[in-house]
Amino acid sequence: MPIDTFTNILHEFASRINLSGLQIDSSGYCCLDVDQGTLIHLKHENKRDSMIFIAEIGQIPETNAGSVLRYLLRINNDPEESKGMTLSYNAESNNAAIGYQFPLRFMTIDKFEEFFRVFLDEVDRWKQKMVLYTQGTLPKGEEASGGDNAGETSSSASSTPQGKEPEFMIGA
Repeated sequence: MPIDTFTNILHEFASRINLSGLQIDSSGYCCLDVDQGTLIHLKHENKRDSMIFIAEIGQIPETNAGSVLRYLLRINNDPEESKGMTLSYNAESNNAAIGYQFPLRFMTIDKFEEFFRVFLDEVDRWKQKMVLYTQGTLPKGEEASGGDNAGETSSSASSTPQGKEPEFMIGA
C-alpha cells in the first residue's frame, strides 16, 4: 500500500528524535511543532505516492501587500531562489506559506531527514524575509504600486542558524 512508506518513514523519524505519540490520521496527515512555533504539516499524496511538507512563513503585510505577493509568485519561477519549493498565499489566515513535495518511491529515512532539514532551513530563511516585508522593506526587485506604500528594496541575503538542533512537538 502506498501510504506504508510514508508511515514507516515518519515513525522511524519520530523514533530517532525521541518523539513519542506521533499520530498519522487516516488521510495520511500529521503536524509537527518545531522549536515551539513553526508548524510543519506533513501529508501523504496518494495519487503520486509523494510526501508534502507545508509551513506558514508569515503574515502578508498590510503595506506593500501587492509587492510581496508579486515577489512570491515570481520566485516560484526561479528554481535557484525557491530551491524547488513553492511559495503560496493562504487567504483564510492572510499568511504566506512554503511547500515542498517529493516522491516516496526511493525514499529512505536518511534522505527524508536531509529533505526535512533543507525544508526547515528554507522556512527559517523565508520567515526572516517576511519579518522584513512586514516592517516595510520591499522584496528584491519590487517597487511600491497601487495601494502600496513606498519602501526600500532589500537584498535576499540568508542568515539561517546553522548547527542548531530543532526541538519537536506533535502539533495540534
